[in-house]
Amino acid sequence: MGKRGLNRKKIIFNIFMAAGIIALMMFMFRKDYEEILDSIRSVSVPGLLLIMGAGIGYQFWDAAMCYMLLHKKNPAFRYRQAVDLTFLGVFGNALTSSAGNIPLQSYYLHEHGVQIGDGVGLLALKYVFHKTAICLYAAVMVFTQKRWLQSTIPEAMGYIHLGMAVCVLIVVFLLAFFTWERVYKLLLYVIRKFPDTGKWKQWKISWSNQVEALYKESRTIVRDHSTCCRVMILNLLKLFWLYLTPFLCMEVLKISNPGWGRIQALASIMLVIIGVLPNVAGMGPAEFAFLKLFTPYIGRVPATSSLVLYRAATYFFPVVISAGVTIKIQKELLS
Repeated sequence: MGKRGLNRKKIIFNIFMAAGIIALMMFMFRKDYEEILDSIRSVSVPGLLLIMGAGIGYQFWDAAMCYMLLHKKNPAFRYRQAVDLTFLGVFGNALTSSAGNIPLQSYYLHEHGVQIGDGVGLLALKYVFHKTAICLYAAVMVFTQKRWLQSTIPEAMGYIHLGMAVCVLIVVFLLAFFTWERVYKLLLYVIRKFPDTGKWKQWKISWSNQVEALYKESRTIVRDHSTCCRVMILNLLKLFWLYLTPFLCMEVLKISNPGWGRIQALASIMLVIIGVLPNVAGMGPAEFAFLKLFTPYIGRVPATSSLVLYRAATYFFPVVISAGVTIKIQKELLS
């Protein structure tokens, strides 16, 4: 079976797994089903539009960061194209559990004047800035709210410490790779030690090319301190916007909550935990982390109601938009 068949199988598998996760959650909350629905029905249309706008706004912040990185490489690259690129990533993540992001986005970049290798390097660099911002934001939030967290959710501190440790290790390795030539050469050395038989040979070539492209692009960007600072600031603003969304969900549901500052702390920890747990089509860890962190403060039913709105705004609605954007891009490229 060809690669296309395997990709189709993976997409179908992810759809079934995502449906299974939704069915499992409905089963778990079957006793509270009516109460949760009544709570969601109470949301006004302006409130619902506010939540959906907050969720989709995160993607536009992400696009601004993409534009800043890519415009340096190709001055003809426009913000509208960065928006298309961002939604292609959302679509690829939903259907292939992140595996389809890079091929879709790098092909789009190639069609808009960025070489495949350079595109892959820039996309990976975007991930590094994103991951670093998540770690930095969460570290500040945990430090400033540590006593409150320890006194209110001591049972979750193990997850928080583990998530922070893994996140820091990932960021340290990535930053070492970008700034220390020895780490780059060591990674290439390890890749070249893999077998030269069958698919391993193709993988070795692909991985080596990606590592070389990433290192090349990273050295260019890292030397540009102004761009690095602006990209990091955009990432932090993007995260602030995302972490504001749970608070807005609780406000439109008229749920008593710990306040937007402490919700920012909980939301930043949630994203750290999500980053270290396996997911299927972007689902699973987000639901677990949200309920684990917010239920002790607002209760089981209010937390579940808030989760439904939060995931609708930050996942399902963007996925629907991304499907339309992907179809539009496909027509443009084929015309």
